[in-house]
Amino acid sequence: MVANDDVLVVEDARAHPVLASHLAVTRDDVVAYVGIPVHAPTGETLGALCVFDSVPREWTRDQVAALQDLATSVDTKIALRLAMRQTHLDHERLGRVLDGAANTLIITTDAAGVVTTMNPTAQEACTSVVAPRFGTLTLDDLGLDVTAHAPGGGLGEARYWVLRSSTGESRIISVRVSALHDNQGRMDGYVIIGDDVSARRRSEAATRDALEKRAEAVRRLEALEAQRQDFIATASHELRTPVTSIVGYAELLLDHEGDNLDRVQTDLVRKVDRNGRRLLNLVEDLLTLTRIESREVTLVRRPTDLTELAQRAFYDLIILTAGRDLDLLLDLPPDPCVVPADPTQLDRALQNVLMNAAKFTPDGGTVALALAPGEGSALLQVTDTGPGIAESELEAVLQPFYRTQEAQMNAVPGSGIGLTVADRVLRAHGGDVRITSTPGSGTTVSLAVPREH
Repeated sequence: MVANDDVLVVEDARAHPVLASHLAVTRDDVVAYVGIPVHAPTGETLGALCVFDSVPREWTRDQVAALQDLATSVDTKIALRLAMRQTHLDHERLGRVLDGAANTLIITTDAAGVVTTMNPTAQEACTSVVAPRFGTLTLDDLGLDVTAHAPGGGLGEARYWVLRSSTGESRIISVRVSALHDNQGRMDGYVIIGDDVSARRRSEAATRDALEKRAEAVRRLEALEAQRQDFIATASHELRTPVTSIVGYAELLLDHEGDNLDRVQTDLVRKVDRNGRRLLNLVEDLLTLTRIESREVTLVRRPTDLTELAQRAFYDLIILTAGRDLDLLLDLPPDPCVVPADPTQLDRALQNVLMNAAKFTPDGGTVALALAPGEGSALLQVTDTGPGIAESELEAVLQPFYRTQEAQMNAVPGSGIGLTVADRVLRAHGGDVRITSTPGSGTTVSLAVPREH
């Protein structure tokens, strides 16, 4: 019967050629038998619904039909039991999923908006507003209107739902609403899925505020920098004319009136001339710095022999350090070293580095100038035996008006822009300034001048 998936009817098993010797017949007095197949929901035969009697029986058609109806009821009962079991398993799985959604709020409601399910995250979020009362708690109680935001299928567009507690604390939830319909297309309820974005929104707001403050600070700094450059340029320009006059008159006094001045007067005029030149150099450095930084300087490049330029700068150093006990050394190649450069600006950069080295080198020390031609760049190297520069200050010394701690402690005169001017001039040429120093053992400043433009 199971093999054939068909009804088996036996009126007298004792006379049946196959079943007569069956134990059910010989031992259990099963004589008459009717078996109806019982099926699983997927159609396979599970077994039989059977009726038997201990005496022979002629089974009527109505009796067999009634048994078939009963077997059909058994099939339905089996399918229902299995469906209920599967529903229970699905419900258990859904419950685990809802409980495991630690950062997601999940709420379901009926068609009237009465809450039917809330996962723990949603309960925790809503408890501060109104204690969950399943069966009576509605979305209106929670301040959430879903009717205008629930599409016919799938999740709607994300929108923000603000939960405010009795203490005034607000939580911002990004929610998506989906409308549920039964198999007849009628509204059956809503599913609300939300993410708590309060921390993210606060972080975004703080970031925006910080960026706005930073932008405002940058604008103020840029304005201050522009004002600083304008002031330096204006002050330097206004100072250059009177300082030039002072230096010019001092030269006239020394050249034409030297015979009429006594020794004391001559020394005074020479001091005026020396300090006037120092001030004039400072003014020129300030003007050069502001023009380079404002991109108002156009380099006039032409073939420039660095050997000749270094010689002139070295001789000027000899004159400017006359009277001091310094060992001045010059190491130049025998052949010219020609580069495309602005000789005026390059000379100013080298002069600043040389004077800086002489200024920081005590009497009895050494200042050396060397030229090392290279394939990509030529190096003008100025080495001194001064106090050196701390490693933490090597980058800072190239910034405008920076003075090292050594210079401040020993009251070494200077404005702190000599190396800055040299650095800006070399950058404008496509080169750079390299500084190596050992505190207590001196400093080497190298001006790298590109060989090709």
